[in-house]
Amino acid sequence: MSATESEAPPVSWLQLPEAPEPGPAVAGLLEETRQKLGYVRNGQAALLHRPELVLAQEALSRAANRNPESGLSRTERELIALVVSSENRCQPCVFGHAAALRELTGDDFWVAQVTINHRHAGLSPRERALADYALAITRDPGALEAEALAPLRAAGLSELDILDAAAIAAYFNFSNRINSALGVTANPEAQAAHRGRRS
Repeated sequence: MSATESEAPPVSWLQLPEAPEPGPAVAGLLEETRQKLGYVRNGQAALLHRPELVLAQEALSRAANRNPESGLSRTERELIALVVSSENRCQPCVFGHAAALRELTGDDFWVAQVTINHRHAGLSPRERALADYALAITRDPGALEAEALAPLRAAGLSELDILDAAAIAAYFNFSNRINSALGVTANPEAQAAHRGRRS
């Protein structure tokens, strides 16, 4: 194998030198990711020259997606993430959130349906309301009106659930856009993860 072939593929379009050794906070975050996934996400690696951005993005992600008091299940949160990422055609995020949904549901086929078109995935009324709301936020947030919340309420979502859904959809629009703007590449490990199962 040549030296060129043995080099790791670029994580983004940026032509930067190797990032300096991360400080304790970023190093701890990267190690936490390795322990959870088995690898560092390219979206993290691409931002290492701006450690404050890595930490700020992680803080926002945790606040939006991991609030233990949220009434949204993990599956519902990942559903929102996947619907937003699919609409934005953000490959690293689609791969990552599809893998998370496969792990949570054990259903490769259903996750593939959600990825392509959530309307044909047999969602529950609650899931459909969340997915449709996430899509509306992503496609044309300026067109949203108060009536956009009615289907969510009708599906049994509380006002705080709706707040959480909006925050999750908005966060992943940010994440998708920074990844797409920098040409962040997908982790092949994510695309391969948690496959071969059907609930």
